[in-house]
Amino acid sequence: MGEIIIDAKCETSVKGVFAAGDCTTVPYKQIIIATGEGAKASLSSF
Repeated sequence: MGEIIIDAKCETSVKGVFAAGDCTTVPYKQIIIATGEGAKASLSSF
């Protein structure tokens, strides 16, 4: 509850807005997962 819902590319329901890390619905809350999600979000923004 209280998490940001994202798709497979880390994009939110607002076009052009991406989110990553522990604030999202990613299943495992670990530093390495958050780092990977951040990289995926940044690459998806292009």
